[in-house]
Amino acid sequence: MTLKTFTLFRHGQTDWNLERRCQGHTNIALNEHGRQQARGLADFLKGFPLEVIFSSDLDRARETAEWVSKHHSGIEVRTTNLLREGHLGEAEGMKIDEIKEKFGKERWDSFRHQNGNWLDLSFPGGETRRESLGRVRKFVEGLIEHPEQNIALSTHGGVMRSLLHSFLPDGHPALDIPNCVVYQLIFEAGEWQVKGPIFPA
Repeated sequence: MTLKTFTLFRHGQTDWNLERRCQGHTNIALNEHGRQQARGLADFLKGFPLEVIFSSDLDRARETAEWVSKHHSGIEVRTTNLLREGHLGEAEGMKIDEIKEKFGKERWDSFRHQNGNWLDLSFPGGETRRESLGRVRKFVEGLIEHPEQNIALSTHGGVMRSLLHSFLPDGHPALDIPNCVVYQLIFEAGEWQVKGPIFPA
């Protein structure tokens, strides 16, 4: 019987998070508070039997993963662009209020909606939610064949929310994904279960 536990966490805070500025693929580092959050996350996870960490290759996620690694005797951090946040095209670098003004509040609200009817929305030059979800979910499902049983994933708010909701029933209330939140995906006997948030409590 195949049993896999995926422990997912979002990166720590960045200055752009504070400014409510959309990051997408833009490579923004953690700020000092984000590093403190990452240290707190690492301390929480130190008792978990993690075997490997797969991380987005963007600095904010990679550095968060490296803090966790330090608390697990330096377990390997493997970076991949497949765990990146969704590419937001022309909306990247803009504050949310600026996006609503340029592209319309309805477009922003619909893009954020978890209902499958809105998965094909995007901003000019960016990925649709279906595209970003597809690459992340394909990557995670591919890990079922890897030898490690307890796998950590360091990623981003948008793709993390979309991934978790893809395993939940339609109409499920939107999950809260603050910086350094932890959820778990359990795969057993062909079935997926979402647990959390388990941190912060």
